[in-house]
Amino acid sequence: MKFYNREKELHYLKTYVQLEPNSILFVYGPKSSGKTTVMLRVIEELSKRDDLVFFYYDLRKYATPTKEEFLNIFFEKGDKKYLLNKLEINLKIFKLGIEENFDFNNLSLNDVFAKINESINAVIKDGKKPVLIIDELQKLKNIYFNGDGKEGKSLLNELFNLFVHLTKVRHLCHVICLTSDTLFIEEIYRNSTLKNTSEYYLIDWLRKGTIRNILKEEGFSEEEINYALNYLSLPYEISQLINNKKLGLSVEETIKQWINVESDGLKYLIDTSDLNEEEIYKVLSKFRNEIKIDYKKDVKKEEMKYIKFLIENEILFYDVINGIIKPTSIIEWHAIREII
Repeated sequence: MKFYNREKELHYLKTYVQLEPNSILFVYGPKSSGKTTVMLRVIEELSKRDDLVFFYYDLRKYATPTKEEFLNIFFEKGDKKYLLNKLEINLKIFKLGIEENFDFNNLSLNDVFAKINESINAVIKDGKKPVLIIDELQKLKNIYFNGDGKEGKSLLNELFNLFVHLTKVRHLCHVICLTSDTLFIEEIYRNSTLKNTSEYYLIDWLRKGTIRNILKEEGFSEEEINYALNYLSLPYEISQLINNKKLGLSVEETIKQWINVESDGLKYLIDTSDLNEEEIYKVLSKFRNEIKIDYKKDVKKEEMKYIKFLIENEILFYDVINGIIKPTSIIEWHAIREII
């Protein structure tokens, strides 16, 4: 897919990774808002330099990993402490290096963290800055070492301790986590042990001016553009709209199809839920005339379980940092209005 104008976001992230590491950075935003695309462009542009080494892991590529799978995803066996990722031939990204004869069996978390530290220190010893980027980090939630559940050590909790050590305490390595799971972001944001150790950066819907410029460049008429601006917000929607026009579908036909699909899906979700249907619709009715609501002013405590249900199913997006709840896209907003 074509890379759409994200100069502001690119500038922020390119500048950020060149500063001294001082905190964990969470890059968050609605699903399909372009977080991964922007991050990969940052890596692509900065990896041409010789002073930065990017460790990048996209956990969406994998089924929710087990402990053993986590180790295989993050480590590459070889003769160096950090090695180029052989599966990412188009990008200069690295994996943590580990000895060829290293045995993953009966491995403790301390062993794992020791190997991570060895790789980070090897990069620094080579006069370079390490940048660790994990896409959809929350997929590691249910991995435990030395036992299961409460009896074991949570990999994710312990990783956060390591990340704080690498960033806030020792300033050795940037750690950037990407996620569209806003309930996960809320959990992190409310976590007292991570206060003053984390920063948050929102990659949101595309700006209307950007959308207008793209559609104009692609040969859309002023009438088509003005119509589309009432509905578009995400990069993939623009790509699909452009392709559909080439296939002979009008802008209006494409957008009406999208709204129908989303509204049908939303109605099915509500019909098959065990939650009180009337209460779900009552929450959705908050968006009848408003595209976003204020969490503090507009949400009652008893409504939160319905809000969370809609967030978990990617109907709503909760921007915990700014206290805003809104549909995941403008198309989703129109779908909500359609069924209420």
